[in-house]
Amino acid sequence: MRHILQGFTMFMDGLDFGIDTEEVELPLPTPVTQEYRGGGQDLGITLPMSAIEAIQITVKMAGHNPDIMAVMAQAPGVTRRVTFRGGVMREQDGGIAAHVCIVEGAINGSSRDRWQRGEKSGVEFVMNGVKYFRYEADTRIIHELQVWPPVRMINGVNQLAALNQALGY
Repeated sequence: MRHILQGFTMFMDGLDFGIDTEEVELPLPTPVTQEYRGGGQDLGITLPMSAIEAIQITVKMAGHNPDIMAVMAQAPGVTRRVTFRGGVMREQDGGIAAHVCIVEGAINGSSRDRWQRGEKSGVEFVMNGVKYFRYEADTRIIHELQVWPPVRMINGVNQLAALNQALGY
């Protein structure tokens, strides 16, 4: 069945920026991989390692909201927690499922549209240095990643549980 996004919004510091948010590019967790080719092995194989690629979120804003621009390019270590909420229509019953993505990271400017009289322009920013990422679909936790202490929940399974236990976490 298809699940079709009907609308979304963005909350930061308790404020709803949905009316200004045009586009959000949310990542999918991707394992770090390494190619392996043993002695005499003709066909190489890409093996996942025990790590996830760094993630970043891109947000395109309509307009020049000073509250958004004021949080860009802060000192190292300064992060913001941003919540993206979407309403996704379930085709099988026509109901709306809440999709929620919570991200904590640094907000940095990416680009600014050219100013033209009478034309809409805005800013784009990226969230990088992401320390926490959680994606829920209709209350089901699909992905939850955290830098420290290390967490990698995929579809409700803590994939780092055994490793963390071996390391004493």
